[in-house]
Amino acid sequence: MKKVLIVEDEISLAKVISDSLIKDGFSTVIITRGDQALDSFYTEKPDVILLDINLPGMSGWDICKQIKAISQVPIIMVTARDSEFDEIKGLELGADDYITKPFTPKLLTIKLKKIFKLENTTFFKVEGITFDFNTYKLTNPEEEYILPRREAQLLEFLLRNQNIIFSRDTLLNEVWGFEFFGDERAVDTIVKRLRKKLGPCDSYIKSVRGVGYVFKTD
Repeated sequence: MKKVLIVEDEISLAKVISDSLIKDGFSTVIITRGDQALDSFYTEKPDVILLDINLPGMSGWDICKQIKAISQVPIIMVTARDSEFDEIKGLELGADDYITKPFTPKLLTIKLKKIFKLENTTFFKVEGITFDFNTYKLTNPEEEYILPRREAQLLEFLLRNQNIIFSRDTLLNEVWGFEFFGDERAVDTIVKRLRKKLGPCDSYIKSVRGVGYVFKTD
């Protein structure tokens, strides 16, 4: 049974989320203060975190930043802040997804099941880099990284479809899925992070002006 840490100061909403997830086979822990989140993360060892932004004691931004500095546990930001700036900021801090309130419990369940979906072992080796989608490990000639889920999904899609140009909209549909209603710049944010981790192979993800991106090694 997967454990979900719910960090939400609106108690009634937290209980609605918790009850829905329990019915769908998850276990839950509710925390209503931001300054209790890190302690709960260490003690409860959750499989995923649902994280509000506006919290007493510590903001969701700071919690996300501190957890992602030491762990790859998936974080879904769940917030009433629906601006593009906030969504992009959440992704840049390492959040794996972003949901704006109000939302249906069904949407949340779909996102969680996608996170926990078991993947077949998939290993790629391309001129200077290796990528294991089972472990999210990316190795370039100089360093190795364990990628966050969204970066791993985008890289896998590009590797499976090398030399094909994709629009940002197509990448959103293929990687984020039908339930994503955010800005196309979310793709640019993830690509920027991937290029940094590709190191000397960063040019493999090429920008196509006015269209989108393509993965090419030549």
